Amino acid sequence: MQKNARNYDAVSPVVGVMLMLVVTIIIAAVVSAFSGGVAQSTPKAPQISLGAEAHNNTYIILDHKGGDTISGSSITIKTYIPSGKYKDMSYQVNLSSVIYLPDNKPLYDYDPATYEGRGWATIQPGDKLKINWADAFKVTKYGPMAPSVGEPVDIEIYDSASGKEIATTRVTVMP
Repeated sequence: MQKNARNYDAVSPVVGVMLMLVVTIIIAAVVSAFSGGVAQSTPKAPQISLGAEAHNNTYIILDHKGGDTISGSSITIKTYIPSGKYKDMSYQVNLSSVIYLPDNKPLYDYDPATYEGRGWATIQPGDKLKINWADAFKVTKYGPMAPSVGEPVDIEIYDSASGKEIATTRVTVMP
């Protein structure tokens, strides 16, 4: 006599293959989501080559030696003292007092009577900017907290929109 026996062994491999397929699809979806977010990165900040001269108690000259053209409205300039009496002092320069040397006018130029003018200057390779000494460093009732002759100062330019560094240079203060 023959018994009717059912074979349930086939169910287990089918379920195993289905589980592996579901796990693979989930992993592919996660990888796709992460790679899609990376593709939508922020635009690159401009890059420039920067030269500088620091003349004690008078002014700092910044020289745009090459790279991208930048607008005065899209940058932030900071000074940083890496050593000396005012070590680790950082200061953000007020751009309205910076002089655009090709025109010998303020970086932001306007007619005080009408508030009309050219607006922010476009800074191109070969252009220079002049920052008065007292505008480059924090000023107290005892004077500016600035480096002395022979000490270094870092000049940093940042893209205002992204906060990314555009250029940095270290210069030694001259007499």
